[in-house]
Amino acid sequence: MTAPEPDLTQEEMVARAEALAPSVREEAEAAEKRGYYSQTLHEKFRDAGFYRIFVPKRFGGYAFDFPTYYRVMLAISTADPGIGWCLALGASHALHVASYFPAAAQEKIFGPTRDFIAPGSLPARAKAQCIAKQDGDGWRISGKWPYASGSPYSSHLLGGVQIEGHPEQRMMVVIPRDQYEVLEDWGAILGLKGSGSNSIVVKDGWVPRDFALPMNQFGPSGTDTPGWKFHGNSLYAGQFLGYAGGSLACSQVGAAKAAMAEYERIVRSSRAHYGPDVMKFEHPDFQRVFGLGMSMTLSAEALLLDTGRMYMDYSRGEVTGDPFTSLKAYQMMGIHHQIIRLAWEAGLEFFRAASSSNALDGQPMQRFFRDLATFKNNATHQADFFAPEIARVYFGLPGGLTL
Repeated sequence: MTAPEPDLTQEEMVARAEALAPSVREEAEAAEKRGYYSQTLHEKFRDAGFYRIFVPKRFGGYAFDFPTYYRVMLAISTADPGIGWCLALGASHALHVASYFPAAAQEKIFGPTRDFIAPGSLPARAKAQCIAKQDGDGWRISGKWPYASGSPYSSHLLGGVQIEGHPEQRMMVVIPRDQYEVLEDWGAILGLKGSGSNSIVVKDGWVPRDFALPMNQFGPSGTDTPGWKFHGNSLYAGQFLGYAGGSLACSQVGAAKAAMAEYERIVRSSRAHYGPDVMKFEHPDFQRVFGLGMSMTLSAEALLLDTGRMYMDYSRGEVTGDPFTSLKAYQMMGIHHQIIRLAWEAGLEFFRAASSSNALDGQPMQRFFRDLATFKNNATHQADFFAPEIARVYFGLPGGLTL
């Protein structure tokens, strides 16, 4: 399959996302109630090519770089963080398959698929709820994968499993849509209600043997990286942890940018309650909040885009003799956590100074705050919990993250 638009530029792709922002904003409330964006918006994303950003060119994709992906997802996430989360998590996992799975598997996975849309879900290590057992020339799969963001329009699931009888042996498995059911169980949570983070259930499914990879193979191996050997593109020779937090950061930075725009609308349209009788944007207290919040938001955005450039540089180094080491990947994850922290702190400032009338149900500022607060207690992305892992890798001590 050839790319449908071989001359499409990265700037044109970003412009498409910016042009769709009004449609995304119009859908925000409905997406919250539904739990995911509409079929109409899905078709617009599909026509724009957003699901093919990381798909290799030989399979009809664009193989664009990380800065382009981040800019697209930031544009959508700024229009609505929940919708942006759903899109980003569904579109990003093409990179996993193109980077680490063997060529024969990629032919079967990407080949017949118009758009590869795959949530990723790694159930807690202690829960033996997703099991694989050998069955002929493949794996028999059963389980329930929660928080499968991007699942409503998915073509596949990228899910973690334990091998039956060997809970210490874990694999990542690509499961086609005809092998699973998407449950209507998302939305009973504080925020990110439109993120399509439904649970996925597989009952006695089956996948070929090469649709599964041991967890320890999700990393670069120089010129032996399957993606590099097959596609000749260093985009597919990087480290999973180098981008694992980036897609999530898009939604959070988008929420901070959206809260900043909403705060500006509020202070330009209402008067200060105390002190001089002026509009809020003319009052030093509200100016202080805006100045600090804007500085943190712009810093978060700049850092995120810079990590996209870092990833591309590190991936090129991987195939030219400067390895994309685990330390580099861990440091990038740490930067993503700090990006998210900046977004949270900026959003909190905007929310607390916006007045209680903007915390009412249906108000945009309330939704942006809830979207930020929901990620704040994400179990696997606590910056201070992850920081010791970064230090251990830096000092060469035993430990390190086990997926």
